[in-house]
Amino acid sequence: MSRYDVYGALGSPYSLKVRAALRAKRLAHTWTGMTAEDRGRVMPNVKAQVIPVIRTPDGGWTNDSTPFLLGIEGEGRALVPTDPKLRFVCLLIEDMADEWFMKAMFHYRWFYADDAEWCANWIMFDSLPNAGREGVERNAAMIRSRQISRMALVGCTPETAPIIEASWKRTNKALEAMATGPTRFLFGDRISLADIALYGQLKVMSVDPTPMAWLRRETPYLYRWLDLADDASGLDGDWLEPAAAISAAPVKALLAQAGDTYLPFLKANAEALAAGAETFEVTLEGQRYAQGVFKYQAKCLDTLRAGWKALSADDRAQLSALMGKGAGILD
Repeated sequence: MSRYDVYGALGSPYSLKVRAALRAKRLAHTWTGMTAEDRGRVMPNVKAQVIPVIRTPDGGWTNDSTPFLLGIEGEGRALVPTDPKLRFVCLLIEDMADEWFMKAMFHYRWFYADDAEWCANWIMFDSLPNAGREGVERNAAMIRSRQISRMALVGCTPETAPIIEASWKRTNKALEAMATGPTRFLFGDRISLADIALYGQLKVMSVDPTPMAWLRRETPYLYRWLDLADDASGLDGDWLEPAAAISAAPVKALLAQAGDTYLPFLKANAEALAAGAETFEVTLEGQRYAQGVFKYQAKCLDTLRAGWKALSADDRAQLSALMGKGAGILD
């Protein structure tokens, strides 16, 4: 039978994103929580050594979640609205989840000592199933040290911690309004790629000690919503009409955040790359934010600008009013 084989990890937001997407699309697939032994035979098939790794029905291999999922959008149930304006909004929010919202996942996981110990042990327990407790914890100490050493590169420092946490909580408040609102998902009673990308980040955080405690206390229905998004294969429903979807409070809140936080972040990164700099600084939500440059995030901005350019003038005007002056970054 034709199927997709997904090799990932329960602690990987992008792995859970792909698995939830394949479930929602009702496509035949297998899931393998990749062990160290699996890595030796799976990872040589892809250039970038990141997970999940997906073997496609034709025998090919890939591991970039967004291009993969957009490439199979025509298979199974669609995850992206066909209306051009809603499609753009969906892909913008999905991109923001993957590239900005994920910073909170990385920050919470490695910034707090209890979280770092818990998460490293958990990751190694999955990766080394026969190593025993001593072997798991010895290797966990190494991965914990390695990940903590990378924090400044991705912008997770003591100085940026307040803005990362505040921005994450801002998003979650909008999503709590969705979870307790008149529709199950952002664009109606049908799950979208944007919902799934947010789910992927939040699902792993829902078991990490510090964010789990906050989610359960402050956004309890969003916490419960994660199980709804985890497997939407049996949920039928439709997306709202574009005008209704765009005017929904959670979507408006996320668009505003994209305009004042995510797009300025992408712009600063792209400008630093163009200038040949290795790092950049930008003021986001009234606070200083700094990190190393990333070529991939410059590509994200280029893709969003291309999608923006393809919209009608009326659609751009409507979305600009919701995103504020940050929308000009897309021109």
